[in-house]
Amino acid sequence: MTLIARITRLFKADLHGILDSLEEPEEVIKQAIRDMEEDLAAQEGRLAGLHAVLQRLEREAQETTAAMQEIEQHIDTCFAAEHEPLAKNLIRQRLAIARRARGIARAHAETRAHCDELASKIAAHKAQLAAIVQKLKLYEETRTSHVWTSSPGSPLQSEQVVTDDEVEAAFLGDFQKRISLYHAVETG
Repeated sequence: MTLIARITRLFKADLHGILDSLEEPEEVIKQAIRDMEEDLAAQEGRLAGLHAVLQRLEREAQETTAAMQEIEQHIDTCFAAEHEPLAKNLIRQRLAIARRARGIARAHAETRAHCDELASKIAAHKAQLAAIVQKLKLYEETRTSHVWTSSPGSPLQSEQVVTDDEVEAAFLGDFQKRISLYHAVETG
């Protein structure tokens, strides 16, 4: 590795470290939650679009079934009338409609599978989002209680920590009392 590449890596690492220290973890998590919510909304929009496609495919399947039944009736009529050329033409139409019905069924199955897969991803992402939101709430609660017990201005903190200045002042006060008591005993 060349010297310039190593220095560049070191500089980037230091820069990333500085940026990481500037970022507040709570704000980063809140932004991640907003991003996840936007992503979920987009996925739910795609899922709604897939459901619309499924409904359209189901209508088309019903229409092809109805068209197939109608052609079957016409084919029966042609055979009864012994009209072979028209029967062949209707059979050709029936084959084309059957091919279209298979394509619709295949598209429906693929869309249904994609729908199910996307729905399960959405459910998993919602569960992850709920867990992150819960952890953020817990973090905020513990941070709030931690700030109360450890901040310099909190009542608990002022009772626990004794500064050097307080020790010096108390020492001088005790020293003065003892000297005045000592002088009182000598003079008295």
